[in-house]
Amino acid sequence: MLRCRTSYLIGLIVLMAGLLGCRELRAQSTRVRGQVTDAATGEPLQFVSVVFPGTTVGITTDKQGIYSLETRDTVSRIEASMVGYVSRTQPVTPRQYNQVDFALEAAQFGIDNVVITPGENPALPILKGVIRNRSRNNPAEYERYSCATYTKMELDLTNIKPHFRNRRMQKNFGFIFDHIDTSALTGQPYLPAMISEAVADYYHSRQPALSREVIRGSRVSGVEDSFTVAQFTGQLQGDINFYDNFIALFNVRFASPLSSMGESFYNYFLVDSLEVDGRKTYKIRFHPKRLSTAVLDGEVNIDSATYALQSASARMPKGVNVNWINHLLLENENQLLDEGVWFRKRDKVSAEFSVTQADSSKLVSFIGTREVAYSDIRIGAPIPREVLSMDNDVVIADDEAGSRDERFWEEARPYRLSDQERGIYAMVDSIQKAPLYRNIYTILNTIIGGYYNTKYIGIGPYYKMVSFNRLEGFRMQLGGRTTTEVSRRIRLSAYVAYGTRDEDVKGGGGVELSFNRRLTRKLSLTASHDVRQLGAGQNALADNNLLSSIFSRGNKRLSMVNRAEALYEHEWIHGLSNTLGARLQRVYGNRYVPLLRPDSSAVGSISSTAFHVGMRFSYHEKIYRTAFDKQYLGSRYPILAVGFTAGVKGLMRNDYNFYRLEGRLHYKLDLPPIGYSRITVEGGRIFGKVPYPLLKLHEGNGTYFYDAYAFSCMNYYEFASDTWLAFFYEHHFNGYLLGRIPLLKRLKWREVLVCKGVWGSLRDENNGSLPATQAVLLFPRGMSSVTEPYIEAGFGIENIFRLLRIDCIWRLTHRSPVEGQNIQNFAVNLSLNLKF
Repeated sequence: MLRCRTSYLIGLIVLMAGLLGCRELRAQSTRVRGQVTDAATGEPLQFVSVVFPGTTVGITTDKQGIYSLETRDTVSRIEASMVGYVSRTQPVTPRQYNQVDFALEAAQFGIDNVVITPGENPALPILKGVIRNRSRNNPAEYERYSCATYTKMELDLTNIKPHFRNRRMQKNFGFIFDHIDTSALTGQPYLPAMISEAVADYYHSRQPALSREVIRGSRVSGVEDSFTVAQFTGQLQGDINFYDNFIALFNVRFASPLSSMGESFYNYFLVDSLEVDGRKTYKIRFHPKRLSTAVLDGEVNIDSATYALQSASARMPKGVNVNWINHLLLENENQLLDEGVWFRKRDKVSAEFSVTQADSSKLVSFIGTREVAYSDIRIGAPIPREVLSMDNDVVIADDEAGSRDERFWEEARPYRLSDQERGIYAMVDSIQKAPLYRNIYTILNTIIGGYYNTKYIGIGPYYKMVSFNRLEGFRMQLGGRTTTEVSRRIRLSAYVAYGTRDEDVKGGGGVELSFNRRLTRKLSLTASHDVRQLGAGQNALADNNLLSSIFSRGNKRLSMVNRAEALYEHEWIHGLSNTLGARLQRVYGNRYVPLLRPDSSAVGSISSTAFHVGMRFSYHEKIYRTAFDKQYLGSRYPILAVGFTAGVKGLMRNDYNFYRLEGRLHYKLDLPPIGYSRITVEGGRIFGKVPYPLLKLHEGNGTYFYDAYAFSCMNYYEFASDTWLAFFYEHHFNGYLLGRIPLLKRLKWREVLVCKGVWGSLRDENNGSLPATQAVLLFPRGMSSVTEPYIEAGFGIENIFRLLRIDCIWRLTHRSPVEGQNIQNFAVNLSLNLKF
């Protein structure tokens, strides 16, 4: 998995070691950046129109008088003009970066007295016209269309300094200095480090609802696993639509200037009307009213006859509560088709990513650019039946999509790549052969992936090699797994561990067989003899993890478990999968988790054999797939999972007949501008008489780390149920409240509300806490049912130093002391979150 993702990181981090003082290269685009000021006062001038004469490429200056333009057209001059000032034209050098500043002189002309009367902002009626005409101008609301797309993405290293160019860098990477250029986004030199291209056919339909992309060609510099990356190189992975009320980008929802609620976020100014391709066009500038929510700053050009968006340019202003991004620029161009409807012509997103948000920082940062060009647009054309029957929103057309030759790309591109862009592919390949690169790649791959990979064997995970707990004492573990160099179909893994206190050798192993990469069809066989924490939350730190040992609250109650499991997952279509599995398990008692009959006699262990069938359904969910693993990246729609487990008495030493039915519903509810909520509801029922390790052991938290799906103030083995209903709720305000407090808004902290609860019951036959109980086993001291709902709530502050989150959680019910339990009515949890 990390071979493709880490190759980006490595190329970039290796390159940041030493670069600048180099010549610029010839590129096909002309880039101009500068500032416009008043010649007499030196003050920046806002709303100045800056254009390439003879073209439709232009923009107005922002509050600091800054502008930036880029075009592939052949141009040689740039002009700045504004009412009340004398226009000026200056030369530019085509096909390279130009820094051009203007100092405009005030025009001298006599006028009679002018009487100004108040009235409606002239920009607002135009914007209301845009909103009224959305359905006929917004392609997303067209009944049906298809088009061809060409998507180019580039990642560049910027803010590079002369003193980094040392002898070792020159020896290993001297050839890269020929690729230095200058960015129109920041005005800083940059070094291209990665480029990707994708050609696709895109299909859209409202009835039936369909947004499908068929990728015909994809390539990424320096990446061997083209299938993994091809999933994310197309147009669908970053769709920017100014007609939406909010523009989702980097998991941040920016208020659109064309939003129906736009007046709540922006001040609008009608700054000009001009002719664009023979059509009268209104130029409207917008500025944010406040920076406590995610907003933009820029301009839109509106066609006067149809109220359609002709083009837009928007930047993220300084001070917005967004992490890791110093500069962000969104550009959009639309075209009027012969059918009389508007459609996209070009979209472009440029962003500078940096650890620090100071422009004067000496740290190296990165510029990411994504540009989409649209062609072969067919409005109303029927969608082919084979496209309708495809099982994924993003489909790789065939196995050759990732290995197209140069002739294919020359024909597919809407414009020729510059010499510099062409050279990136060869440059990255050369970088990867350098010894220094390979050494740094190995280190980073180990840190990020958890395994130190040789060619055929990965050793790890390193964070489990050393840990400690009160059952095992000091624990040492060594493990490994095969790499994809051995096979992309079969992966073997194994580990062995030893504890100094229990003096017991543990271990386990597994085999994974992958039958299909496009849709998951995988069989996993695993077996282990090891200690486990029963009743841990699904997001809990892994057992035998060094961090879980260091930050343990001291209330872990581990059990030795022998487990053998077979699991097959079959994904029918994208987002719909079934699992079928069988598990043989034996749980052993110990002094921390005793197994006692009602007559207090000890039971050495209990065993169970169970069969499981499950189903998971999500709609339009993004999934990152690799050879053996996949990662769910979320959906705008609810995600449902249900499961059924059956234990059959007498089968392979199973002592219990039981059935377990459970379900889970998860939904992320976006509520801009006040943030978003994460809502999870789950419940289930167990039929039959079972010992308490087979009941629903409600999720406690044994560490000081926050677990979204565990109860922070609940202990392990505090509550159990055979019928239960639980909820987990968080609301993230994204700084909406703290961003309005003058002294706090500079910290860019973000507030979170948390509320969790569970209700459950136990039939008498399963309640081992009752006097004279008839349950299979007595409950551990202090464990009971939760017929009175357990509820905890609190608040958190996230984005502390852009990384840390601290939660304060209070237990609202079950606060009284209980024998055998160390009741915690208040908890402070920490967590680390990398969020934009």
